[in-house]
Amino acid sequence: MARKLLLFHLLCFCCLFSAQATGQISDLIIIGKDTFMLQTCPIEHDSILSKQVSERLSQEDFCTACWRGYQATWQIEEDKLILKKIEDSKSLFAYPDTVPEVTVDLNGIFDQYQDKRGRIVASWFSGELKVVSGEQIYYVHMGFNREYENETDYQVEQGRIISKTSYRNSIKKGTSIKDAMDLIKTQFNRDYFPELANTKVVISCSVLPKADGSIDSIEVHIIRPDSIMEERKNLYIEHICEILKKVPQWEVLTVRNKIRKTERWTISVSPPKKTNKRNFYTMKVFR
Repeated sequence: MARKLLLFHLLCFCCLFSAQATGQISDLIIIGKDTFMLQTCPIEHDSILSKQVSERLSQEDFCTACWRGYQATWQIEEDKLILKKIEDSKSLFAYPDTVPEVTVDLNGIFDQYQDKRGRIVASWFSGELKVVSGEQIYYVHMGFNREYENETDYQVEQGRIISKTSYRNSIKKGTSIKDAMDLIKTQFNRDYFPELANTKVVISCSVLPKADGSIDSIEVHIIRPDSIMEERKNLYIEHICEILKKVPQWEVLTVRNKIRKTERWTISVSPPKKTNKRNFYTMKVFR
């Protein structure tokens, strides 16, 4: 676990040099004797609490992988969600030996949520806690759009755990939608569609695979050109579907016991440049 958290810290450090949207560092949650990643941010579910916490942050060592500017640590005790501490980004992303841990003073912010034992019970929060561990099997460079081998979802009502469900997620290797879209670039035949001879075509696709890696269904949208008759667009879509069906084995991501549809991917297919020599596309080899 410590190694995984270090990798997250290194990711965030690298993000200091990037203004692009990026994956967000998780809060932490202690369950029993173990600490896990929590892909839910309960403080951000209350705008007043979020604002008050933000006002006490140092705003130093800002990282695009942690827009909220802190990492909270939680614990499940007696079926209650307890806030233990909030670490400021000033120490969170600093080199380990240079800055001692900097925590946010919680007094005056969470006073109304303290129980008789002085614990801060997250009674403002109702919803789902997504707790993950194991190997990361899927990642998209935005928010918490990533999946891990082990996932437990806790249902919470006013800070109290009312149920939990555990899953074993998996991914079966195969062709991703990103790589499959490259196949479209190489095999989209403009000879079938003379009206597209000098026109850029922008296509958006998503595929739902079956457990064996074959195709269950395909969604294709023609974004450009938008002035073509619907009948012709349907012909483009049929052609694109035939190309995608050539993929022998699709990547299969199973999350929460369900096969997930691929991300929607968008590409543009430009008309070939006019030269004296015949134009060739580089063909990607699918194994």
